[in-house]
Amino acid sequence: MRTKKLITTGALTSILVAKAWGSVFFTVDVGSLQDENGIALVDKGMLYLISSGADGSFSLPTEGSITGAGDDSIVAAWDLSAEASTQGEYIVSSGKVAYDETWALGDDLAILWFPNLAVSNQSPAAGEAYGFYRNTSVRGGGDVWELPEDGTLLHSLKFFTEGDNPLVESSDVPALLAAAGLGVGESAGPPTAPATVATNEDNPGTIAFEWEGASVPGGAYRIERKQAGGSDWTVLGTVEAGETSFDDPTVGRGKDYEYRLVAINGFDSVASSEASIQSLQSSLANIATRGVLKSGAEALILGFVIKGTGPIDILATAKGPELANVGITNFALDPTIALFPFGATAPDVENDDWGNTQLTEINDFVGRSFATNFTDQASKDAALAFSPEGTQLFTAIVNDSGNADGVGLVEVFDATGTSRNGVAPNDAQNRLVNVATRGFVGTGDEVLIAGFIVDGQVDSKLLLRGLGPSIAGLTGTVEDPTITLFRTDFTQPGFPQIEVATNDNWEDDATKVDEIIATSGQVGAAVLDSGSKDSIILIDAVPGLYSFVMSGVSDGTGIGLVEVFLAD
Repeated sequence: MRTKKLITTGALTSILVAKAWGSVFFTVDVGSLQDENGIALVDKGMLYLISSGADGSFSLPTEGSITGAGDDSIVAAWDLSAEASTQGEYIVSSGKVAYDETWALGDDLAILWFPNLAVSNQSPAAGEAYGFYRNTSVRGGGDVWELPEDGTLLHSLKFFTEGDNPLVESSDVPALLAAAGLGVGESAGPPTAPATVATNEDNPGTIAFEWEGASVPGGAYRIERKQAGGSDWTVLGTVEAGETSFDDPTVGRGKDYEYRLVAINGFDSVASSEASIQSLQSSLANIATRGVLKSGAEALILGFVIKGTGPIDILATAKGPELANVGITNFALDPTIALFPFGATAPDVENDDWGNTQLTEINDFVGRSFATNFTDQASKDAALAFSPEGTQLFTAIVNDSGNADGVGLVEVFDATGTSRNGVAPNDAQNRLVNVATRGFVGTGDEVLIAGFIVDGQVDSKLLLRGLGPSIAGLTGTVEDPTITLFRTDFTQPGFPQIEVATNDNWEDDATKVDEIIATSGQVGAAVLDSGSKDSIILIDAVPGLYSFVMSGVSDGTGIGLVEVFLAD
């Protein structure tokens, strides 16, 4: 906390260490004092500066006594009705105070304020509302809250809360502490940390932080969060003493968080132990692209990235004749698929007719993924099953041995870490994080269509790109692509496709440009040139089945690249 410069201190600084034996001069700056109802304390009440005495503890007020039964003493007192105030903000001075023979250097100091007492009545009744504050740390600025050396001409104490006021720019003291939240004769004292703390995300997207066994008389609980391994705690909010839980809807997906509670009142503050949780995340259960199977640069090429530490079962299919079952007549006659690890010139695995090899493995992977069964074991469709480990990049090249320039469908499925086989995305050791398909963008049935499934319980941030002009090293690219995202609505008859978003040129929405650039850097996607006619959609996608269509403006055709990046 730092004090605003409008407080005039320069003239006094030069005499801070001067001596005036037998006396001391105090000032107390307080921000936003309140009564027992939380109303600004203006033009009424009494403020006391108290010393704890030799026993080092504060006795606290009792019926008929400001200082109670111990050896506390009143160092200075102020009639707030006679002091200048700005909505409960006071700067009060004691004048020269004789140094009592019972005082000792280092005795603790505190302030008490009684909203309903006056100079004519300084005898508190049972239950009389009062506030108490002592600073046990460096927070709040000013001098230490202890009796200074005899003869110190100025000892300045400050009490500012997090509420806005003209005296300070910031403070970590909860505003609730400015209220007179205690009662004479009632329980008071330092807070106690909770016996237990716990977290859950039973409501997806919101982490609930709960605690038991804490107490904070006249104070509040501050909830703080940090990412695991970090050192900086973020204050999420403050709740009143009777609360036992706090909901945090500001969590990211798949993040490792730690939470703690700080019980804080005018006596002290104490932090709880930490409760850890990984927030829920979703995953890409598959990627599929439908397009014309040509040859050379116009072949359908799909790339994908897996990220993790363990194995993942992947099913890759290339369908042509199978598409006749969904009404496509100009299908590829005999698709083939070859899978290349990053940088390889020869495929690790390849397949022409799916029923000839890996029949058992393919059927197993189909059953554990969102893939649909082939209707004919003797069909000319292609498929392969493999189980890579760790973080890797692969390229699948799909051609048509029949050279029919027909429509084909290439698909990649996660057969390990999806809800289809009872595995939550958070428990998966590996997952699909990026998929891209390059192919020919035609018109009508020959537009390039990508589909994917977001699997999980929470939204997932996705960066979707449809590139043409920015594809390096190729000629014949689509000059001005546009992409439109659809989600299948399974709640309506016929499962219609609902348009979610569309984009022509990636900078069309100026409010999203900065976020698109930041997200591109986060996922490792090259930032597009300003002014390019490529398309981008950045969206928080709810779990479900999606497709996005890439076409050329004004029926433009050419080679295009569709990309899906998982950004959380």
